[in-house]
Amino acid sequence: MKEKIIVTGSNGQLGTTLVTMLIDLGYVVIGLDRTHDEATIANYVKVNLDITDEIAVKEFFDGIADDELISGLVNNAGTAVFTPFADRTYNEIKSVLDVNIVAAIFMTQQFMRISEKNKCQKRVVNIGSIYGHVAPDLTIYGDTPRMSSEIYGMTKAAIINFTQYLASYYKGVNARFNCVSPGGIESSQGPDFKSNYRKKVPMNRMAGVAEIAEVICFLISDKSSYINGENIFVDGGLTKW
Repeated sequence: MKEKIIVTGSNGQLGTTLVTMLIDLGYVVIGLDRTHDEATIANYVKVNLDITDEIAVKEFFDGIADDELISGLVNNAGTAVFTPFADRTYNEIKSVLDVNIVAAIFMTQQFMRISEKNKCQKRVVNIGSIYGHVAPDLTIYGDTPRMSSEIYGMTKAAIINFTQYLASYYKGVNARFNCVSPGGIESSQGPDFKSNYRKKVPMNRMAGVAEIAEVICFLISDKSSYINGENIFVDGGLTKW
């Protein structure tokens, strides 16, 4: 029986690449997002789910059959706001907290509950950020209005700590909990931002999305069988100087 991996935020930039890589490695992927297209992909189960809804999350896990070999969870879903800190509203704060922290807690609670049925080692990978460790340099954004916010960084710092807590809380359980904290992933940012960002990185470039997904796949796999409670920066060295 193939192992199944649950990936939240499966429609996002990182999620879509990660899903493809996990399938290529021989896993069946259960992708959770608010919406999906109708395209059928082998070994990919698409589930429309609001992971901030505690009842909906519990119902999803209650619907998993006892004989399903679900061995991994990637808490990949994330959101951010880009308005100035001085204008931050309660609704903005709550929207980021709900997706980045509350949903990860709900998903992990229920995953660990149903995974008691399985004998294999359980693996949870959370997605942090370099901005859970350092503050963004707001002078580099230039032509890119999507400035990293204080509430985004606060939630990612919390996810890093949450990962460490889980490793301690589930002491003696056949489970591992790790975090991946990416640096900037190159996409549709403006040329000024890309140039400014590269200057901050010892490797003088932004990350490719596959470079982040590869590390997540490693932590899901048995190749990382003795890594637990770690936060791995995948940032080209940005946080090291």
